[in-house]
Amino acid sequence: MELIYIGGLLIVVALIFMLAMIVKGARLRPFEQRFKTLIIVAKDDDDEVEDKYAEAYEIVMEFGDLLAAEKNLEQYYGVKDIYDRVEEFRAENHQMTKQEKVTLKLVK
Repeated sequence: MELIYIGGLLIVVALIFMLAMIVKGARLRPFEQRFKTLIIVAKDDDDEVEDKYAEAYEIVMEFGDLLAAEKNLEQYYGVKDIYDRVEEFRAENHQMTKQEKVTLKLVK
């Protein structure tokens, strides 16, 4: 039974070693090259998401500091600046804001 565990462990280590060779390798075959691009694209997407999260976190933390300020005028202009940054962030990330339909009432 121990031999099965040792054999399975060796196979897993060999597969990990092969994946590392493909990612770091040169003169790869077309199949290996496609596999490498899949791995690298997934890694780049994770980095991009992390950067967006960090930027959003920074905006929220600045907003919290701003609300703790004692001067009302400082809060007012700070909130306007934060709002502009949020709009830029949404535009960069293609986020649309939900807008309700405007209904007009007839007043007699």
